[in-house]
Amino acid sequence: MKARRAGRRRDAPSHGRASTAIVLLALAAGNCGAAGDGAPAQTQDETRVLLQNTWTAYTARFVQPDGRVVDPKAGGITTSEGQAYAMLRAVWIEDRGAFDRTFAWAVNNLNRGVRADALWAWRWGAAPDGSFRVLDQAFASDADEDAALALILAARTWNDEAYLRHARAALADLWEHGTIVAGGRRYLLGGDTLCQGSTCRINPSYYAPYAYRIFAREDPAHDWLSLVETTYFLLGRNSGFTTTRLPSDWILLDTATGELRPGSETDSRYSYDAFRVHWRVALDAALYGESRAHAYSRESLAWAADRFRQQQRLPAIISSRGEAKADYEAPEMLAAIMPALRDFAPDVADAISQRLQASLSDGLWGDRESYYLQNWAWFGTALDKRHLVPFERVR
Repeated sequence: MKARRAGRRRDAPSHGRASTAIVLLALAAGNCGAAGDGAPAQTQDETRVLLQNTWTAYTARFVQPDGRVVDPKAGGITTSEGQAYAMLRAVWIEDRGAFDRTFAWAVNNLNRGVRADALWAWRWGAAPDGSFRVLDQAFASDADEDAALALILAARTWNDEAYLRHARAALADLWEHGTIVAGGRRYLLGGDTLCQGSTCRINPSYYAPYAYRIFAREDPAHDWLSLVETTYFLLGRNSGFTTTRLPSDWILLDTATGELRPGSETDSRYSYDAFRVHWRVALDAALYGESRAHAYSRESLAWAADRFRQQQRLPAIISSRGEAKADYEAPEMLAAIMPALRDFAPDVADAISQRLQASLSDGLWGDRESYYLQNWAWFGTALDKRHLVPFERVR
């Protein structure tokens, strides 16, 4: 279930001269105000305009009128991840109409009549018989935690406790079905189909310490703060598995002993899953000043920062030994690590920011069919510019 990034292709070059990018570059060049500590110079009003314009372009291309989010590069399927990303972006930009549509579509198609709990089936699309329906009933824990977080933010943004009731129901079921105690620590599982015997495949990029702090306040019946501790323990152990100190797409957990160990060579790569670790850790640092987050970013990205300085690029897939396993870049990777680099390698963060801006045309970055790129370029930009308004309501 959900080893979904391996088949992603090289991003296409941007189309034509980007008039939107020219405007944004001019704004950035003429700006003398900072958006927050460690953030590049750009006012919050300008950042909001950028985020609003790219959100509008995204919804026009990837979100259907009924709220279904489509991934064109994956054959037009819909994933729980895509619905959760849309909800998070919608509340971030305060677009309640889009939030309600994407949430309702997910409940009606990924949960109701499909699962007995409040979690979402992860994959929906065209079946061999020509019908459109759930293709895999398993849940993916990252999507459910992102959706629960979005619901909590929505409850506080729009003062509507109904969203909070949905969030608490999802969190109770995620705790029951998506976490496990091993070796005296509680771990977040990848989903409900990724354990064989006592061995579970764990995805480090699913761990969201900032979210667990928020969950702990809104769902006090469960010890969500224990997952904050597990996050930094797991990431530290994972760093020891790779020469680069970069996290892996997947690692293995022995539930009988609590031992963490490397997975296969493919699982041990740093690629389309693992880069999200750095965004999630950077958000924990920005919101809560977590010293372990700052230290982890500096240690785990030092190799990548040096590699970028030397070659002005990072391969989209990097082996555990630092070997390039792709001859192209993933702009979504660069966007996601940009805010984490801002703290200790601002020159690299600036170079990435300029590259992203140059790829922006009519509200879309780079490959206009890449749903994944559009999301992570947006999330990376929002965090790098410290546009964190909805989170201020729940801290």
